[in-house]
Amino acid sequence: MIICVGSVVVDHISSIDSFPKKPIKVLANNIDKRLGGAAAVAALTVKKFDGKVEFVGRIGDDDASAFIKKELNSNKLKFSKSLILKNTSSSQSYIFEDKKGERLLAAYSSKKLLLAKKIPHFVLSSNHTYLFDIRWIEAALYLSRQSAIGKIKCVGDIDNFKMNKNIKEIVFNTTYPIFSENGLYDFCKIKSPLKALKNLFKTKNKFYAVTLGENGVMWIDNHQVYLCKPLKIKVVETNGAGDVFHGAFAYSVDQNNDISHAIKFATAAATLKCTKKGGIRSLPSLSSVNKLAAKLKIIKVHT
Repeated sequence: MIICVGSVVVDHISSIDSFPKKPIKVLANNIDKRLGGAAAVAALTVKKFDGKVEFVGRIGDDDASAFIKKELNSNKLKFSKSLILKNTSSSQSYIFEDKKGERLLAAYSSKKLLLAKKIPHFVLSSNHTYLFDIRWIEAALYLSRQSAIGKIKCVGDIDNFKMNKNIKEIVFNTTYPIFSENGLYDFCKIKSPLKALKNLFKTKNKFYAVTLGENGVMWIDNHQVYLCKPLKIKVVETNGAGDVFHGAFAYSVDQNNDISHAIKFATAAATLKCTKKGGIRSLPSLSSVNKLAAKLKIIKVHT
């Protein structure tokens, strides 16, 4: 069982030819409205693999909230432990995607939603895997502390944060903290991902990883740095690929696979996500991910 805790968002997508060099009016080729959010998309990825999964987040009661609930229900994703907040707007984002699949994203969450700090009642079990993003910092902190005392396995999506002591505690307590490239720099202030991972490892001897887009995934574990590079593909859409990676990694860890297997599986899932448009409507199948993962290799990085 995997419990994904954190953000759920209504994504408004505008497809454009290319990003202008200066602020001007451009014509969109298409618009779309989708369910998004790091933890929610990770949960839907697990669901796509027929894994047992539950989503826990903060949802308001406006029109966006109605859309979120409808999408969660239509995908048969359980969310009964989520906080449903009265007179509150749910999170929304506005995304511009160009023909290369790159995107510009602006996300908004109301203060009332962010100030809802109540922690849901989690029935903690060592047989479960917990995944969180840090949009819900209080829940992430609670789960990381449970991870530190050995009660649970925890995967952390470490991105888009304001640096503080809570973030540090989360990173060093979580079983599997996985940074975005920007997140790793913001945390360590070291440009080289390799040097940043080694610096983290010196602080506390444990697993750390960073996703590097088309350059793959780098991680450190047991004094050794590794790299998994994806196969070359034609990128169609990058939005949500990181969330798919985290969901796939949690799924593989929950299946008691080793870290190398989990990284290859997650890399394959994220790669396949980039080959199709449609957000959660184009999540890769379990069989296609397994097939691609079998072709990937792990490289030891000499330091």
